Amino acid sequence: MKQLLKMVFMIVAITLLCLGILGCKSWEYDVERNGIQFKKFHQDEDGFIIGNMSHNQNIHGFPCEKGWIHFKEDWSLQSFQLSEEFLFKGHVFPAHTWIHMPYHRNQDSFIVALPHDSMLQGHVCGGSGGFKGTQTSIYMSGRLRSFFPPEDIVIQGVSCKATLFENVCLYENGNLKSTKLAADYTVDGKTWKKGSFIEFDPFGNVAQEQPN
Repeated sequence: MKQLLKMVFMIVAITLLCLGILGCKSWEYDVERNGIQFKKFHQDEDGFIIGNMSHNQNIHGFPCEKGWIHFKEDWSLQSFQLSEEFLFKGHVFPAHTWIHMPYHRNQDSFIVALPHDSMLQGHVCGGSGGFKGTQTSIYMSGRLRSFFPPEDIVIQGVSCKATLFENVCLYENGNLKSTKLAADYTVDGKTWKKGSFIEFDPFGNVAQEQPN
């Protein structure tokens, strides 16, 4: 009897949760908006748009994969998935890459979630797929800003640790900005121990006065 009550409680709780999630948006179904076909469509009070497309569609020059897609209030793309390999900002991104465009006007970079490990600007950037997969940041100029290497790597003589808890950050000129050390790093008689977080200035000099 207790097990049955627990099961009933769980089913009710899950049902209420689903109703709450679905009920928070007023969806329109099987509609066309701005020349785009949607299975589901919603625009919130601030104008931001979320939809689920019924098929692959070319939008503003991007091959967008069917399924979920997000737009800003002016219908510019916010978050979308590539339906095929595509050249953007000097990089050839594989099919199924999620691209998240800058949310605010003053942001100088965009984010991609790669479906698998991929080479960008000479570095292997970790990928895991999905809307919220492992994120790689790229300056709007096309230069790599930050990434999660799948294996320890060496950049400008600095051993960078592969960890999902700390990404490798680069300046727009390509110089290392910050990382977690995969090995001791010694310069000018000072040693930063393996596992320490270290920062550099744009010219390659250690920005921290004392080792961690």
